[in-house]
Amino acid sequence: MNLANRITFARFCIPPVLIPALLTDMRGGKCLALALFTVGALTDWLDGLLARRYGMESDFGRLMDPLADKLLVISALVCFVVMPPQVVRAWMLVIIIAREFIVTGLRQLALQQHTVMSAEAIGKHKTAWQMIGIFALLTYYAMGDLASVLPAALVRFCMAHGPRYLSALFYLITLLTLVSGVIYLWRYRSLYSQHT
Repeated sequence: MNLANRITFARFCIPPVLIPALLTDMRGGKCLALALFTVGALTDWLDGLLARRYGMESDFGRLMDPLADKLLVISALVCFVVMPPQVVRAWMLVIIIAREFIVTGLRQLALQQHTVMSAEAIGKHKTAWQMIGIFALLTYYAMGDLASVLPAALVRFCMAHGPRYLSALFYLITLLTLVSGVIYLWRYRSLYSQHT
């Protein structure tokens, strides 16, 4: 357990705190959720940097790092589905989770066939936009906790117009996720076509 792997492992501790912070009426909970997600996103970047720069890459990191990312993202999205205003729809969540299962399955097939599935650019864009969308929606929720210290006009504008813009953003994210999954399925069709 080198430093990079410890940071990766620590990210698994975020969702069990993030979920109740979002779904309960605890004071400052939405701000806590925003802070936790920000820490999770930053440590994802940090452990990758440490692993590459200081030779800390390992099988544990290659397996657990993307798993920690997926758990963090899906935990937030599941909460958003049941939180008003309904910006993230259940069908969006199904598409996002299905894409992750499909790509993970393809990676397992590739591993069995001694093939390396390189990360596609669109997959990286998908992840970046998911993080941006979640951060933006968490910021919207946190504004309720910070209303007393923020300019009233800014709070009113965000509360009035935020859901519309955020909803459009998550439609875009869902479309990007779907296209990313289709591209992976097409590009690596040789992995599964021989089994059908």
